[in-house]
Amino acid sequence: MLDLLSKAALVVSHAGSGSVFEALGANRPLIVVPNPILMDNHQAELAEHLERAGVAACAEPRAASLAGAVRALDPSRLARYDKGDAGAVAARLDRLMGRT
Repeated sequence: MLDLLSKAALVVSHAGSGSVFEALGANRPLIVVPNPILMDNHQAELAEHLERAGVAACAEPRAASLAGAVRALDPSRLARYDKGDAGAVAARLDRLMGRT
């Protein structure tokens, strides 16, 4: 999958966190399309957060919305995604669980 992502000019993905963060990690322009019927619409929350952060565009699961998002997307205006470090969170959880 990473090989395909590295060659893509644009990635259109559902707003599942695994797919989203793989595309962002590959530094590809991204349009996320959340599935509104999944688990309290959590995908929409992630998609909206990414759009507010400027690292991705968001579209609704309708052809007209997606087509409009593709036409409107200017990849040069997207912010670069910098992967965070979860090490401090993992270390804190380990301490809370008595593992260290």
